[in-house]
Amino acid sequence: MKQIRKVDEAWEFYNEFILGSFSKRSQTTETGRWENHISPMVGEKIINELTIVDLLKLRKSLESKKLSPQTVFHCLSLLRRILNRVVDYDYSVQVPKFRNVMPKFDNRRLRYLSRPELASLLRILKKKSKDWFEISLFAVNTGLRRGEILNLGFEDINKNDRNICILDSKTHKNRVVPLNRTAFKIISRKKDKKIFTLSAPKIFEQAVEECGLNDGIQDARHKVVFHTLRHTFASWLVQDGVKLEVVSQLLGHSSINITMRYAHLAPSQAKSAVNLISQKFEEKFDD
Repeated sequence: MKQIRKVDEAWEFYNEFILGSFSKRSQTTETGRWENHISPMVGEKIINELTIVDLLKLRKSLESKKLSPQTVFHCLSLLRRILNRVVDYDYSVQVPKFRNVMPKFDNRRLRYLSRPELASLLRILKKKSKDWFEISLFAVNTGLRRGEILNLGFEDINKNDRNICILDSKTHKNRVVPLNRTAFKIISRKKDKKIFTLSAPKIFEQAVEECGLNDGIQDARHKVVFHTLRHTFASWLVQDGVKLEVVSQLLGHSSINITMRYAHLAPSQAKSAVNLISQKFEEKFDD
């Protein structure tokens, strides 16, 4: 294999040997980031001559395009991965540190649906599309990501134990998710090779609009999207007293730290915990 000197040669290496194992959607996204944002700025540069200044100029260019902080982060993160793969292949290659270049932001969505909001949304979806109604109901009863649901096959279902096996997830960790009565009923009716299929992708957005769930909301983090169903699943569990460790396992989070975003929904658990200490003293010193 020829020596990799330029950044665009590093991309070719990454594209051929790394990106090919990603999903088609991820390949399209990563290729778009490279072609539209990264390559024009640093593609022709010699890797060993890259500096922090070059990275900061790239970041400034991305921000000047009015890209969101998250998109800027993803673009810089892609470049870092590309360069790091070259270092794994050739230890003589030197790349700058990205530590002080990456933007800091909190882009987590915290919005979840109340029970009346969910009921209203499901009613409209049921009128518009049976497929969208079933996948939405299934999502809020399992907490699965949209991609995980659409990738489900019958070989992933254990009808005896009433659970499903999620393979090749976003976090690259396989997990088993139990099916409650509602989710099992939905999946038991399926007979096609592909359990869930979707057409007319705008139907969910139209139903949300008809419900008025996003009326007057400007910040995208507060808007209702399909992923809100996953947050609803987690939020309701925490509010009903389910421990964060269990919720984290069900969601397939890579770390309990990610699940901690729901901790504020369970203040009663914290109160109960500290009250246990008080009870010890009361038992010992009570006159």
